[in-house]
Amino acid sequence: MFRKKWLDIPTGYRRLLFLSLLVILLVGVGIVGFMHYESLSFFDSLWMTIISVMTIGYGDMYPVTDEGRRFALLIVPFGAGVVTYGLGTAASYLIEKQLSEKVWDKQMDHEVDKLEDHIIVCGFGRVAQQVYRELRDMGEEMKVLYIHDNEDELLEVVDQGTLRLIGDPTDRDILEKARTDKARGLIAALDSDADNVFITLTAKGMNEDIEIAARAEKEGSEEVLKRAGATRVINPSSIGGRELALSVVSPSGIDFINDLMMAEKKEFVVGEVILGDSCPLAGKSVESSNLRREYGITLLAISREKDVLSNPDPDEQFRVGDKLIVAGNHDSIESLDGKVNGPID
Repeated sequence: MFRKKWLDIPTGYRRLLFLSLLVILLVGVGIVGFMHYESLSFFDSLWMTIISVMTIGYGDMYPVTDEGRRFALLIVPFGAGVVTYGLGTAASYLIEKQLSEKVWDKQMDHEVDKLEDHIIVCGFGRVAQQVYRELRDMGEEMKVLYIHDNEDELLEVVDQGTLRLIGDPTDRDILEKARTDKARGLIAALDSDADNVFITLTAKGMNEDIEIAARAEKEGSEEVLKRAGATRVINPSSIGGRELALSVVSPSGIDFINDLMMAEKKEFVVGEVILGDSCPLAGKSVESSNLRREYGITLLAISREKDVLSNPDPDEQFRVGDKLIVAGNHDSIESLDGKVNGPID
């Protein structure tokens, strides 16, 4: 069991731990030896041990007994060996770290160069970190690339294997490297509204079909972001204030909404299903489609062009291109999404 746990520790940390144990053992033996053979105090014995191990030469204090000198003859070469091993370990660790970082960076660049139909997240402040957690907890197979100018800040939160691009997300070259022209969506989550507007304009110029969700700090920026090409504009302060108010006025309602939105509650989530060209649902009414009975899902709304039909009438007919906003478990929604273009009994 101990051997397995020891082997589970990364090699660099194992060497560091082994070196630390050697130093503690060496200093401990040195203190006990000099206290015994030279009758020195604890501090003087510590001093003698350190200068012996470091081989910096004795000054005002040195072994005076034959036993003390013989003991020092054992301590000095052993200490020199530990110091040499420590320097070698440190140098090896630094070299390995630099090489592994270069290899990892090369591999990461290779993965980024192959990206298609992915999602780009620009910035990594508090809002973007929450975006990361939500996308991770959804458990769906999606390719997400995070762009931030500080890799250390990224690695404090994201997993090592998370796709990332280190650079300024407002830099056009960085957005090109992120293959924005091949992306299906982009989240502009920087703290600055001006930066988010610039990213939105640049991304839309590279890819007209890209879906852009942008963060806005000021209410006046929402319209500007929409004009720049943002598909959705989210004001965290406005949403937070609205939720606080509803938490007092209608606590049960807000709890239900939060349960719907929390990705980790797998049994009941909100999803989106797009009706394709060959979908047999097209032309059928909400009532005759039997979505609840056939698939166990609830139709919340129909997104049609720029309109959203909330709680649609039973007689409302589905059209090609409609986006169905539905609630249910993941399996039911995926089942509908997979069969929506096939025959429905």
